[in-house]
Amino acid sequence: MKKGIRRFGGINEFFEATGFERRTDIDEFFIFRFEELPADNALRMSPYQKDFYQVSLILNSGNARADINSQSRNSLENTLYFLSPEHTFSWRRNDQTTGYVVYFKPEFLSVFSGHFIHEFSFFDLSQENFQKPQMEQVEDLCSDFEKLYSAYSGKNPYRLQILQSLLLSFLFKCKSLQQKLDASIDLMPRKKEMVFRFQNLVNNCYIRKKQVADYAQLLHVSPNTLNQYVKDTLGKTAKEVISEKIVQEAVKQLRYTTEDISQVAYSLGYEEPTHFIRFFRKHTSTTPGEYRKSIL
Repeated sequence: MKKGIRRFGGINEFFEATGFERRTDIDEFFIFRFEELPADNALRMSPYQKDFYQVSLILNSGNARADINSQSRNSLENTLYFLSPEHTFSWRRNDQTTGYVVYFKPEFLSVFSGHFIHEFSFFDLSQENFQKPQMEQVEDLCSDFEKLYSAYSGKNPYRLQILQSLLLSFLFKCKSLQQKLDASIDLMPRKKEMVFRFQNLVNNCYIRKKQVADYAQLLHVSPNTLNQYVKDTLGKTAKEVISEKIVQEAVKQLRYTTEDISQVAYSLGYEEPTHFIRFFRKHTSTTPGEYRKSIL
């Protein structure tokens, strides 16, 4: 049977599913400390999506792990990361994990009139969604998280407006931090930067987007231009980059999981397993079943 990635519409719905007993009284916003999570439940979550944004700062990580689409991090000490409703996320934590989590829906920042993703591109699928701030920057970020936590926990009659203002200010600070961390990328020639963003998009979107035109649209260039940039930089076509990523993930699942071929196909975004089998044979000269038998 085909299994879809679970999607959560609301913050409280997500808490109910993970066994977190707290609930938010502001449907569009919540902040908590990792230490507040129950030590004996929700130690891991299989891939899921949600209809709200997330900003997290992990301080002490223990053996925590986070996967944002195909971006994986096993070393999360002093790591800041950003999630949008477009991301697929999975994680593992333990009772040693400390830090902060902020959830908010786009409408919570209705006071912001700009283009949200363009302004705060660290939520963009084409960008690196993990940041590794310096120690002094981590301390500054902790102060901002604590201000948000205090405002949420308080009873000020203008609590909602204060939270909106603090969150927007915090996101602009994160933008400033990103610009410092990404200074080397900003200096890239346009062609190299475009290919860098294309590769990030492929890593994040290969399950749902398999055509060069899909990525060209996201990058606001023509398919021919994107293909030429990729070929000039990597020595291969954009289509080859996409196909290589799909094959890489297929091989990983065939080698390290016991899912049947149909489920592997569905998890890679194929509605019909026969289409996946045909694709895999074209690029590896063997079927998924034959490949799996060959490594047993």
